[in-house]
Amino acid sequence: MADENTLNKIMDEYEELRMKSALERQKRIEEVNRNIPRIGEIDKEIFRLGVQNTTNIFKNPEKKDEYNSSFKSSLKLLTEEKESLLNENKIDRNYDKYVYSCSECSDTGYMPDGKKCRCFKQKLINEAYSMSNMAEIVKNQNFNTFSFDYYSKESQNGETSPYENMVRIYNSCKRFCENFDGEVKSLLFYGPTGLGKTFLSSAVAKEIMDRGKTVVYTRATRLFAMNDDYKFGRNADKSLIDNVYSADLLIIDDLGTEPYNKNSISFLFDVINERIAQNKKIIINTNLQINELTKLYSTRFTSRLYEYFILYKFYGEDIRIQKLKEF
Repeated sequence: MADENTLNKIMDEYEELRMKSALERQKRIEEVNRNIPRIGEIDKEIFRLGVQNTTNIFKNPEKKDEYNSSFKSSLKLLTEEKESLLNENKIDRNYDKYVYSCSECSDTGYMPDGKKCRCFKQKLINEAYSMSNMAEIVKNQNFNTFSFDYYSKESQNGETSPYENMVRIYNSCKRFCENFDGEVKSLLFYGPTGLGKTFLSSAVAKEIMDRGKTVVYTRATRLFAMNDDYKFGRNADKSLIDNVYSADLLIIDDLGTEPYNKNSISFLFDVINERIAQNKKIIINTNLQINELTKLYSTRFTSRLYEYFILYKFYGEDIRIQKLKEF
């Protein structure tokens, strides 16, 4: 369970989002009224008539139908005039509506039935797995910002050029997102550092979160440390482990960098098997080659990868080194 400080932090974030939405709405209304004063006058007249109608009904309830009929007629004329002005001036008729970051819960964190919204669940996951900066990461690392400029178009050793290889992987990642709820296989990215494995994983994470799904993105070392902490009683928060199994997408970064122990391997097998059984997708990033994964985790492990994952080899020149050369 999340502690009180975490919950308060999340609720404060929601309050800030609602305030931002209200301020932006007010700015749009003021701009429209400034440019087309008649629209503001119509809104005031509609409000005045509404108040007057309510007052009239309160004073003379027996004339309710008469008052409502008169109000509806006036409202219809004013609404039609306003819509005509909006159309003439090419103004979105929803300009005066609130625009929330989450349309499902209106940035409250809760659904109409009182259950936590999926965005609340994702915020809890972000906090639990130190992913609170995930929003900033995916702003910079997404499909729209991905660049192929650092991948050579020259092939070597009979392999497809790094550029063609990356175009293929990029397109496959897009298809993975588009078919996420179907029978698409999980993904394994392997190859040296600095070639875009983490970048593309972040791009997929953003796309999946934008579709209203939950994502756990964690380094392998942290994942196995969390399991050990729970197993040996150093941390009683079972939700950390539960989320690894239940999140719509699990991304494990830097597999193979964690300290070797039998508990970690057993846990990894269990996570993969359980998620496969539930048709829940996984992305694994590793700097190791497939034969190195076999030596580290066993033939049984890589056999599982070949059966349920699509394996993508990353190769080329380290992008970080290329960027340093530019300065």
